[in-house]
Amino acid sequence: MSTERFDRLITQGTDGTYQPLRLADGHTISVSIAAGADEAAAVYLWPGLPAPDGSGWEDEDPAEVFVTGGDMNGREVGDVPAQAVRDLIEQHGGEAVAADDDEVITAPLAQLRATGVRCLDGRDSAGQYVRVPLADGTELTFAGTAADRDGKRGAEVSIHHPVRDHASWQASWIDDNGRSVDVYDSYGQHRPYEEDTAGLVAALLTQVQRCGGSAPEGGVGETAEQLARAALAEQGITAHRDDDAGDTCLVIGSDQTRREFPDMLAEPYVVLYLGRDGDEITVDRAPAPGDEWTVLAGDRTGTERELMTRSADQLADCVQAITAWLATQQETPTETE
Repeated sequence: MSTERFDRLITQGTDGTYQPLRLADGHTISVSIAAGADEAAAVYLWPGLPAPDGSGWEDEDPAEVFVTGGDMNGREVGDVPAQAVRDLIEQHGGEAVAADDDEVITAPLAQLRATGVRCLDGRDSAGQYVRVPLADGTELTFAGTAADRDGKRGAEVSIHHPVRDHASWQASWIDDNGRSVDVYDSYGQHRPYEEDTAGLVAALLTQVQRCGGSAPEGGVGETAEQLARAALAEQGITAHRDDDAGDTCLVIGSDQTRREFPDMLAEPYVVLYLGRDGDEITVDRAPAPGDEWTVLAGDRTGTERELMTRSADQLADCVQAITAWLATQQETPTETE
């Protein structure tokens, strides 16, 4: 198993800085060591990697602020013998070094997932990127840019170009008001791929820590669909899920005796969904601060009008409005809404 880079650090030293070493199973450590030393001055264990049991790992302390300038919630261990560090590296499959033909996204995904961070695919008109949903309802996104090659522009937003074409990483945090804040941007810095990727992942993990961790699958708590279905069911109301070009919502037909999906060109209906600033129509995630529920009423002609918009914590008002609308439809079944 390879420990080549660590052995080189022992010979050359790190001049008092921490140098990251990516391991084969996705975990990461950073080492600060004097040239020719028998002991590592300090080893920083990135999140998700506990200190091994055994001699040499006793001097462990929380590293509140790592040398990257951020708090990743890792652990720092002092005075670790070089052989103990080498043993740790080998226990995790040796060092990982990106090959020129590897996709740029392979390393950061492995590092993030080794810490328990959940990563999802993203795509829009600008290109491909990775989404990291966070426990407080906010989100991180990141992507790379490719370098110009053979006289052709290659700096498109991408996560699948090869390492040999890597130019930079960019990462943004989307707050609960939908605003984008840069957390990492190496454009124009011409950093080596491994160094740049370590900086990216450190910045991402710092923001993950600030936001309470990575959101579990399905969101934080119950999704909007689960919450709405349960609240509607308490009133005896059946809702149907509708998917259209990435938007998701719940549709409630005026005829609640029918169990099939409502014919929206033959009967009045109501639509319920969650969103923010009119830019989202979804029931697939958990409500977060800044979200709003919207209730629309549609008639047989396909025309829809807004019945109500309420904040994320006022689902009960929306259910009450839907219940009242249904009662009106039952009183005048031949009229359109």
